[in-house]
Amino acid sequence: MSLREEAEGHDRDERASSLRRDRDRLRSQLRRTEDDLEAAIERLAVLEGVDRLNPDPPRWTTPKVTKSSDAVVVAMLTDCHWDIVVRPEDVAGVNEYNRDIAVARTRSWAEQLALLPEVGPTADVGGLVLLWGGDMMPGPIDAAHMVGAEDTTLGTLLFWSEQAAAAIALLADAYGAVHVVCVVGNHGRQTLKKRTFLKARDNLDWHLAHLVRRQLADDARVTWQIDEASDAEFAIMGHRHVLTHGDQASGGQGIGGVFPPIMRMVARKAQRQAALGRPFDHLWLGHFHQALDGPGWTASGALIGYDAFAAECNFRVEPPSQAVAYVTDAGVEWRSAIRP
Repeated sequence: MSLREEAEGHDRDERASSLRRDRDRLRSQLRRTEDDLEAAIERLAVLEGVDRLNPDPPRWTTPKVTKSSDAVVVAMLTDCHWDIVVRPEDVAGVNEYNRDIAVARTRSWAEQLALLPEVGPTADVGGLVLLWGGDMMPGPIDAAHMVGAEDTTLGTLLFWSEQAAAAIALLADAYGAVHVVCVVGNHGRQTLKKRTFLKARDNLDWHLAHLVRRQLADDARVTWQIDEASDAEFAIMGHRHVLTHGDQASGGQGIGGVFPPIMRMVARKAQRQAALGRPFDHLWLGHFHQALDGPGWTASGALIGYDAFAAECNFRVEPPSQAVAYVTDAGVEWRSAIRP
């Protein structure tokens, strides 16, 4: 091989080596760009999800100008367990529950709540925010625990969508404006194991809420916020509130009762909301079937009242109740309970 051929071969090798280096560099840049793009898409999905969790409430819940006497009533409707049967002999005779009793309690709850502006604290009530807190009817989890039910799932959906619509219409007559905020509980889910993806859409509480919304579609006095996340955010009188069912809190059977798990859950949600830039002022929950108040949170009792599960867990005996409160520009100033 001549010197010229050897030099040309060396040049070809150098060019090939340079091209391989350029190829490797471009491949590395492409991988980094793809990683950056994937991360950007994930961040966009999170932001879009946050936007979906922050729907605009009706204007009357947060008026621009308020007086000290202005208030909005907040009432919970949660843990109804409509069409579940509670036998007195299973709970030491302290409670009984079936469809007839559930109908009477639901009507009594609505009628008492309708009269609250007249018999409750003196205020210029601007409307009612109704918190649909979940566990409204039985689901597969109840069948797994061999809990009796009055009807089939479809029969329960049909019957109680009509009953709930009638109750909300009565409240609209009394308050003039009702905003219904909805989350799902754990008993309405269609799988024995908890799920997070499409959680609400696979839950009977979500479906029942939409059936009631459709029945009241022509009633402009009633507005709806049916969330597909575990928590629902909403504003009242300039303050941010969060509704959750409460089943994300684990424990409650120890000496401290349900306070430690609730306080842990409230603290974790406060950290999450602060990271999102939307801290809340008050958290509302059900699930534990106990009427409790804490700093910055309210837990409602249950419409079903004391049942066999509560007795088996040695929970304290409580009458059926639903939380209710007045919210002013100063925050939650009055908290009580309706006992149907």
